[in-house]
Amino acid sequence: MSRIIIGIVLLMTMGFGGCKIPGPEIAEEDGGVKKYNSGEDAQKTIESTEITGFVCEFSLISAVLEEESELDGKVYNLSAVREKDDVDCKIDWYDRSGNGEKHEFTADLSFMRSLQQIVAEYNFAQHNGYSSRVSGLPNMYGAKLDITYASGESIYAYDNQECFLSFDAMKRLVELFYSYRA
Repeated sequence: MSRIIIGIVLLMTMGFGGCKIPGPEIAEEDGGVKKYNSGEDAQKTIESTEITGFVCEFSLISAVLEEESELDGKVYNLSAVREKDDVDCKIDWYDRSGNGEKHEFTADLSFMRSLQQIVAEYNFAQHNGYSSRVSGLPNMYGAKLDITYASGESIYAYDNQECFLSFDAMKRLVELFYSYRA
C-alpha cells in the first residue's frame, strides 16, 4: 500500500511541476544556470584588425594554476577605448581581501595593434556568442570579453563561473597593459 501512495505522490509532483501558477515572479534559485549560446550563429572569424573598444574581465580567484603566478587569486578588469589618435586605458585588480590597484593611462595607437595581436593569436573570436550565468555566485569567477571593431564587427562572451580564456592569454593581456602604463 505504501508503494502505491508513494507512486501517486510522485506522479502528482511530476504532473504539477510543469504547471505554472500565476503570481509574483520568484527570484532565481542560487546555482540556477542560464546558458545563451548564440555562438552557433555568431561570427567566429573577424575580418577587421582595428579594435575601437576592448573590455575584458577575468578571475583567477578560484583557478588552479599549474605554475605560480602573481596573477593568482585576483580578478582583473581591463579596458581600452580608442579616441582619435590615442587610447584611454584602464587596468585594475582586486583580491578576496579587497586589496587591489587601479591604473588609468593614455597610450598611442600601437597599443591597439598589440592588443589585436593577442586577440588574434589566442583566437578570442572562437568564444563569440557564448554566454553562461550561474546565479548565486559572488562577483566574478569566470570571464567577460567585449571587443568592438571599426568595421562594426564585435566579439562578446560571458561566463561568471568558468574562465574560457587561457592562462597564457590572460598573462599576455596583463603584461601589455602594465607595459604601457605610466
